[in-house]
Amino acid sequence: MNLIWIFYICFEFPPCSAMGMNCVLKQIKLCYMKFYSIYSLFIFAVLLGSCSKDNSTPNNGPLAAGYSILVNNGQVLVSGFLSENGRVTTRYWVNDKKVDSTGFTGLVGNQSIFRVAVDDQFRTGYTYKDNAGVIQSYRFNQGTGAENGHIFYYLNNSMVRMNNDSIGILSTVSFHDNTPIFAGSLGVLINNAMNRSIQPKTAFVWDGHSPINELVRPEQSTLFWGVSAVYAVGTNEVYVGGLCGIPMYWKNSDPVVLDSRYGEVWQITKSGPDVYAVGLLNKHNSNSTGHTACYWKNGTLYELEDNAQAYAICIDGEDVYISGAVGNVPVNYHPCYWKNGVRVDLPMI
Repeated sequence: MNLIWIFYICFEFPPCSAMGMNCVLKQIKLCYMKFYSIYSLFIFAVLLGSCSKDNSTPNNGPLAAGYSILVNNGQVLVSGFLSENGRVTTRYWVNDKKVDSTGFTGLVGNQSIFRVAVDDQFRTGYTYKDNAGVIQSYRFNQGTGAENGHIFYYLNNSMVRMNNDSIGILSTVSFHDNTPIFAGSLGVLINNAMNRSIQPKTAFVWDGHSPINELVRPEQSTLFWGVSAVYAVGTNEVYVGGLCGIPMYWKNSDPVVLDSRYGEVWQITKSGPDVYAVGLLNKHNSNSTGHTACYWKNGTLYELEDNAQAYAICIDGEDVYISGAVGNVPVNYHPCYWKNGVRVDLPMI
């Protein structure tokens, strides 16, 4: 399972994974202590397997990826993360240059959303610039139990609770007409020595106030790790990316399977009548190394590059922009974006 969404300190792959086998083992223990999460144990088993398959000299330098991409007034805006010296921080690029957060958000158009790195409480995050140009922060816990497992999120660091007794987590948010729509996983609470965690069982989508809409896993899938993305065209057309061991998404309640081999969908968008899903595919049906960055347009596969992975997509007129990373294993990931299939490398530091 590559699950690069889940590399952010368990969803953002741990900084010390670049330091070799011993450090990965230590990070497994640390991650287990922090989260007591089935997510974490499985992910680090995969990272361990990935490192064991890599016979090259360990890379102790920084590693990074771009996981959101926007285009506004001809400027290509990529947000991502940098892992260096045990710290994970958000990185921003405009075209092929690194910028600070102020310079980046100043160029982001209103009613736009982008990913940011995990915070010091290990929460995944999104930044949204609303229709008035006001910046809003959305944060999600990564599976640890709180509120007895009842579903909640943080808006500008204030907890917002779902008004029901459902057990699960929210993982992602998108916007339509300045209104948020969420996706996440229902599950069961797992009691551990020091905390509770949530084992995901079923995907769902939620508009923030109506009853949740549960999503049935496709027959081709035997595993479920959570959801990766949500995208709303309107109240009656919603797409959710699922982490089910195969590249797939739901359109409303109907699963759309894109390939029978191992793959992941990390973002869905629509341009005119065309539906785009971006992510990765493994031609060897492996869940650890050697992925191919790709996207699907109306179900048709378009490969970008081997030993790479893609996380976000933006359609600007006739141009297709995709952000991600190149590298055969996580410790070698370097940030980049592709414009119409041509790669532009982004500076690490």
